[in-house]
Amino acid sequence: MKKILSTTLLMMVWIIGSSFSTLKEGDLTKEDRKYINDYLKQSQKELFSRIKNLSEDQWTFKVSETAWSPAEICEHIFKTETTLVSRADAMDTTTFKPQTEEYVKEKVDFIVDFLQNRERKFKAPEHIQPEGQFATSKDFISSFKKKRSETMAYVNSVEKPLKGYYKDFGPLGEISGYHWLVFISAHTQRHIKQLDEVLANPDFPI
Repeated sequence: MKKILSTTLLMMVWIIGSSFSTLKEGDLTKEDRKYINDYLKQSQKELFSRIKNLSEDQWTFKVSETAWSPAEICEHIFKTETTLVSRADAMDTTTFKPQTEEYVKEKVDFIVDFLQNRERKFKAPEHIQPEGQFATSKDFISSFKKKRSETMAYVNSVEKPLKGYYKDFGPLGEISGYHWLVFISAHTQRHIKQLDEVLANPDFPI
């Protein structure tokens, strides 16, 4: 019996060890996936805390003709998420040149800081501009929960070495598929700041 138990224990150790050894250069680690998913949960929580109780008048309020309402800001966040996941997934068609962990972390910090700076303004491409998709904040929240769950499922299941593929993206320099996944939440937080500006406007409906 002892011999059988010892053999079983050795096999389990070998199987566990083998699963770790299959991690290839550029693969997302368990810690990478946890970081991305924790950030996705955090940014979703922050977003919902702003909009969950908005009335229809508040949801569609615009500071000016050219400014976005909370509804339009949220729709842009929703549409952009689909684009960013697709962009991350397509990175395996670019150049494979893994960087050091130090570089990866520094680039994450740079992306987050860059997007939090609302002094930098960018015009959203036409395909991710709002078109009145969500009539109420409840409609949006319901759809966004599903969207974000799909994003997290992708993060948990993707087997491509997204951390190893890099491509130049304008002011951000060279970033990887992993960085695009981080970008999703940083982008959400950028527009939460925009949302806060609308909510703080003195003309915002009470």
